[in-house]
Amino acid sequence: METLGDRVRRLRTQRGMSLAKVAGGDFSRAFLNQVELGKSRPSVRVLRVIANRLGAPVEYLLDGATPTLDREIALERARIQLLRGRFKACLAELEPAFDAHEWPLGVDARMTAAQALRALGREAQALRLLEEQRAAISARADKPRLRKLRDLLKAKPVRAIPADAYLRQADRWLAAGEGAAALENYRAARTLLEARAPAGT
Repeated sequence: METLGDRVRRLRTQRGMSLAKVAGGDFSRAFLNQVELGKSRPSVRVLRVIANRLGAPVEYLLDGATPTLDREIALERARIQLLRGRFKACLAELEPAFDAHEWPLGVDARMTAAQALRALGREAQALRLLEEQRAAISARADKPRLRKLRDLLKAKPVRAIPADAYLRQADRWLAAGEGAAALENYRAARTLLEARAPAGT
């Protein structure tokens, strides 16, 4: 059975983070190593720091509970509404995920909301929301999301995003070795193409 320490070590290695990077200046590498080995138990405050640096909910580290599936589904449904040009429906779908603290679910939800707001002509609100995501994305050095954020901040308001744009972005990220980001864009393109395809295709 996986322990708290096992989960911390697995997440840290999956994210390519060193003991020092997770510990920062809040506690020692040796202490974190002891936590991973199950020889020490962190306080609630330290556990929150570890969870934040690993981009995981505290509950997941404690008992292995995964982020709420409902919020992940809400985000995907909202993305589909955005791609179909149903911007108000997109914002409505996002409500369960908008305030999520899980990484990257919350940031992705708010960036999706910003795109819908911009398409609805609420440019100032959209730009403010995008700028608010910069710190969280930068703190994790998430290059694909930083690029997406920069692109969204520079982009002019659009009413619809063609599938070709997602395919080009997916190809660029795949060439850059960013497989997860490429997959996300391929899925978005497929959703667009399926929405436009004749029934039974």
